[in-house]
Amino acid sequence: MVDFDLKRTLDECVDFTRRLIMTPSMPAQEHDIGRLVMDEMTKLQYDDVWIDEIGNVSGRIRGTDPNLGAIVFNSHLDHVDPGDLSQWQFPPFSAKVHEGRVFGRGACDIKGPLAVQVYGAAAVLLSGVRPKRDIVVSAVVQEETGGAGAVHWVKNLDYPVDLMVLGEPSSNHISLGHRGIWLIWASFEGRSVHASVPERGINPNYAMARFLDRLSVRQFELGSHPLLGDTSVAPTIVKVDTQSSNVIPAQTRVLLDFRTATESVRSLEAFVEDVGGDLEPQIESPWLGLPESDVDLDETISGFYTPPENEFVRRAQDAIGRGMGWMPELTNYRFATDGRHVAAHTDSIAIVGYSPGEENLAHTVKESISIDMMLDSLKGHIQLIREV
Repeated sequence: MVDFDLKRTLDECVDFTRRLIMTPSMPAQEHDIGRLVMDEMTKLQYDDVWIDEIGNVSGRIRGTDPNLGAIVFNSHLDHVDPGDLSQWQFPPFSAKVHEGRVFGRGACDIKGPLAVQVYGAAAVLLSGVRPKRDIVVSAVVQEETGGAGAVHWVKNLDYPVDLMVLGEPSSNHISLGHRGIWLIWASFEGRSVHASVPERGINPNYAMARFLDRLSVRQFELGSHPLLGDTSVAPTIVKVDTQSSNVIPAQTRVLLDFRTATESVRSLEAFVEDVGGDLEPQIESPWLGLPESDVDLDETISGFYTPPENEFVRRAQDAIGRGMGWMPELTNYRFATDGRHVAAHTDSIAIVGYSPGEENLAHTVKESISIDMMLDSLKGHIQLIREV
């Protein structure tokens, strides 16, 4: 083992973070950032760097024991829309460094964590020691629009993996899972007439309003998981069948976003029907891009969950704690990640989340990442790779 300059590694990692932020990469527009990541991995002397047919970028550092499964550091290349630019303190693609933080869209979700993954793996090589296992950094496309990149990655996985570490924001603690997601449209029928004579029609907006009022009270009847938390439901999108302001719609519909680790598709649909009661909502599930034949209506909807007693959880927590100099807590994500697609395809990979990003800043106009937290995370990644 040789000494290496951790401060220089951090400086280069922050510079890479800034270049990633300066490269806009909305879903399905990740070509330029994919090339940037590949060039950086090549510069850092990764053994293999490649891009697949959907645009996922991967880099491998080969370990000394080919009989061990790899550690995969998973991240994604895309980000959400920056929204109203006037609401940002600094332009969202300027990657401004201010008071020890890097600001910009994607800073914590997920370009800063991606940079830490890329440089954390490379730092082990810089220290003069090859890891025992293959280390793969995998940056996938279209995470923000459902996870097409991760689905493609896991379905075409052709090498053994023991541990996947997600780069989603966890404040340098270790996330063991998150709830699954299911969407249900609840539609209400009416009778359309001119808005000047509402008494001649039936306005379905009133039925929807009564339904939502009931839902706000009865949502607390849904189940709860001991670690991942309560099932939640959030009405999000509302649609009517007309764009004319002077027409009462014949139908209105609301999209219900459920997050759960205790319910099934069938139990959620029964819950919506029961809440609706005499309002008789029509129910439709969008299937989240899955073929209907792949969905077991009675199976519990899940994201992913790796029990705390899992061997890799214990080893990762100990190694990361030694690296950072303080012990990370075992926690869970509130939001969904690509981990759910991997868990749905195989149960042989232990999945955890570990990253310097802060969840409360993701998808906001205050998005930024702490350079001090990036340093801690670099040290945690290095020790994890050396020990696990």
